[in-house]
Amino acid sequence: MRIRILAAVVGVPFLLAVIFFAPHIAIGCIIGILAAIAAYEFLRGADPDRGTFVRIVVMIIAAAIPAGAAFEAGNIVFFAAIFILMLFGFMVLIASFERDKSMTLGNVMAMFFAGGMIPLMFSSLVRLGAGDYSRVNILLPFVISITCDSGAYFAGVTIGKHKLAPRVSPNKTLEGSAGGFLCGTLCTMLYGWILTFSGYQVNFILLACYGFLGSLVCQIGDLSFSVIKRLVGIKDYGNIIPGHGGVLDRFDSAIFVAPLVELLMMWVPAIWK
Repeated sequence: MRIRILAAVVGVPFLLAVIFFAPHIAIGCIIGILAAIAAYEFLRGADPDRGTFVRIVVMIIAAAIPAGAAFEAGNIVFFAAIFILMLFGFMVLIASFERDKSMTLGNVMAMFFAGGMIPLMFSSLVRLGAGDYSRVNILLPFVISITCDSGAYFAGVTIGKHKLAPRVSPNKTLEGSAGGFLCGTLCTMLYGWILTFSGYQVNFILLACYGFLGSLVCQIGDLSFSVIKRLVGIKDYGNIIPGHGGVLDRFDSAIFVAPLVELLMMWVPAIWK
C-alpha cells in the first residue's frame, strides 16, 4: 500500500503537468507510448507464444493511432493502421499455418484488439484536448475513473457484504459498486463546481449524468480486464508502475471512460467556456 501511495504522489502531479502544460503533440506522443505498452502487455498475456517481432509491429501500430490524432490526421492514420494490422495479422496466420503451428482465431483477434481497439480508446484522451474541447476535458475521464474506483474500494472495505462478481473479482461487492457510483457522480459534479471559478460554464445535470454513466462504464472496464486476466491466468498485466502493475492495470477503467466522455461531449457538452 505504501508503494501504491508513493507512486500516486509522484504520478498525479506528473499527469496534471502533462495535461495542462505539455504541447498537444507531446500529449499525443505520450499517450501513444502508453498505448504501445498496453498493446505489449495485452499480447504478452493473451498470446504468450507470439514472437518479439510480432509484438513490436503491433506496438508501433498501436502508438501511431493516438499520435496521429494529435497531428490532426486521426482518421487517415487510424484507417491505415487498421488496414496494415489486418494484413500483418493474416500474414502471420498464413505463415503459422504453413509451419504447422497454426494460430487460433482468438490469437488473431488478440492482435486486432491490442493494436487497434486499445489505442483507439486511448486516442479519445488526445481528441478531448483538441478542437472545440479543452484540457479540462482530458482530465474528466481520470476524475470519474479514479474517484469511482476509490469510492468502490472504501465502501467495499467498510460496508461490503454481498459479492458482485466473485469469480471475476472476489473482493468486489454490491455495496462497493454503489459507493463507486455515488463517489464518481458527486466528485464529477465537484470538479465542475471547481471549474466555475476559472470562468467555465457547467451544466451540472448533464455533468451528473457524465459521472453516473462514467462510473458504470468504469466498473465494466475494470471487470472486463479482470476477467481477461482470469481467462489467460495472469495476476497483473505488467509491473511498470510500482504498486499498481502495468499500464492496463492502472488505466483499464480510464480508457473505457474516455470514449464515453468524448461521445457525450460531442452530443451534449456539459463544460464550455
